Amino acid sequence: MWIHLSALALTLAIALNLVAPWREECRCRPYESCWPSPSDWNALNGTLDGRLVALKPSGHDCVPDGQDSKNCQELVSNFHNTTWRVQNPATLQVVNWEYSRLRKEACHVDADGIVESCGQGRVPLFSASVQSVSQVQAVVRFAVTHNLRLAIRNTGHDLAGRSTSPDSLQLLTSALNGYQFTDAFHPTAPWGQQVPSEGPAVTVGAGITTGELYTAAENAGYTVVGGSCSTVGIAGGWMQGGGYGILSPSKGLGVDNVLEFSMVAANGAHVIANKYQNKELFWAVRGGGGGTFGVVTSVTFRLHPDVAATVATMDIVFPDGADEKFWLAIKEHLAVLEKLIGLGIAVQTFAMPIFPMGGAFLKIEVYLTGDQSNQTGNQNMLDHLARLQELGLQVAYSEEHVEKLSAYLAQPRGMDQAGASILTASRLISKDLLSSHMGPDQVAETLHRLEFHPGDVLSFEGMVGRQAMGTDHLVDNALHPDWKKALISLTLGRALPPSPNWKVYEQIEQELSETQVPLLQSIDSAVGGAGYLGVPFAYERDPVMTYWGSNYARLLSIKHLWDPMGLFITRLGVGSEDWDDEGMCRASSTYMMIPSFLNDCFRRMAVALWELCT
Repeated sequence: MWIHLSALALTLAIALNLVAPWREECRCRPYESCWPSPSDWNALNGTLDGRLVALKPSGHDCVPDGQDSKNCQELVSNFHNTTWRVQNPATLQVVNWEYSRLRKEACHVDADGIVESCGQGRVPLFSASVQSVSQVQAVVRFAVTHNLRLAIRNTGHDLAGRSTSPDSLQLLTSALNGYQFTDAFHPTAPWGQQVPSEGPAVTVGAGITTGELYTAAENAGYTVVGGSCSTVGIAGGWMQGGGYGILSPSKGLGVDNVLEFSMVAANGAHVIANKYQNKELFWAVRGGGGGTFGVVTSVTFRLHPDVAATVATMDIVFPDGADEKFWLAIKEHLAVLEKLIGLGIAVQTFAMPIFPMGGAFLKIEVYLTGDQSNQTGNQNMLDHLARLQELGLQVAYSEEHVEKLSAYLAQPRGMDQAGASILTASRLISKDLLSSHMGPDQVAETLHRLEFHPGDVLSFEGMVGRQAMGTDHLVDNALHPDWKKALISLTLGRALPPSPNWKVYEQIEQELSETQVPLLQSIDSAVGGAGYLGVPFAYERDPVMTYWGSNYARLLSIKHLWDPMGLFITRLGVGSEDWDDEGMCRASSTYMMIPSFLNDCFRRMAVALWELCT
């Protein structure tokens, strides 16, 4: 073994001499002298109570024995299981972000458990699973000391690959999964100051999923503003990017319901942020994006009384595809959204202009909750159904009555899908446009000009319009100011080939970037092309104006104050313009890119050295 280790050390030394002069402005990589030694990793592992692991791509379990391997069988059978992916730190919910286009590396597994080639891709080299604030502090300080790329992951739900990065140390927050309810929450004030109660609230660890919190809240007689996907971490990127859900038309966005954060800053300090202390940080994290200003360890959310609900569903099949009737139905639906959302009713709509099995498809879900299940709301919904039927459409209509909305939302459903490869883009649509005489026609006609591919999905999220209705106090947060005008969020989702085809990936990105996204942006000048950070276009040309607008200068100054060295960098995030796409090197730096096969070799040797010495 010592002969092998000596050879390994010699190889690493040679690599260091070749590469180090070009990497002074970059994070440390396995082939450099700054890379932690086995004893360094062992010390961190001890601090984490043995919860530091070396990661390999999940497809590695299928090399070379295919489904003859028990672990490979588990991977193949659970490939589209979102809960399984939450529990496996080497996986993401959207698998194309496990692959590295830059290095042409992937470890893709087909349905038969076959892997043609297996590279590390964008999967981190190590995962540090934290169970306490002190352990988060230890990982942050370790990353700073050794100049490592730090990637923060909770459940792996991210549509732009922001919870992973090549050659990185993953900080895994899923074990921070406690929660505490109170009927009278008093924010933590400095110097023991006594402050008024904010009413019922729940403090949740960063690892709690939306479904878990819905269930806990139901048992306590409450509900919360959360998303539609039960396996998303409620304290992570969903909330920090805005966060809309079924209750948002009546109760506001996720960020509007946050009362306090517990965080670990880039210097390793544990800080509390609320309206009484660290006010600028409190403002920034509510909409400034996840993994950007620090590691959120817990969040306190406002609670709301649980409510009964009626969930009405309309399914419409268009055998002849996206014909004139399809687009008439879209126009008709867009025209009624202001009435429904104005009553606090959430509406989710999914349209597939080219259904893979033929034809086109439209699905409308209307959520009438509590007092919204009144005569006005019901009548508006039934009038909408009648108008769709007057177009000659065959509408499959159903209703489900639930006693507690939290119990309904806690259950996995269509939104809890995983294992696909996809790119998305979103834009906000204003109340003013959709309530104008020709607004719905303008939106539908622009969408009609998009070049759709089989399986493309258009979604209209009628869950963002509470402030646009002008019915309550405007909450000051870091989101793009045009959110205050928005009625819906419009999303285009495009599937990528299931196995990595770099040329096709590039073609799809180019088409979206050059034609499709500009068309979406042209729909509504009232909101200036603003989009939703939670459903971003990963290759957005101007993320500053798309996601924050005039708030960006303030956000960037807060970023520089709390993270002057840029430890917390994510794709599209605040301050990311100073770094390359992977957050490894500053944008102004010049460095030598070593061949992919050699880089992967160094990675494997660095991990093997630690494993041999433990």
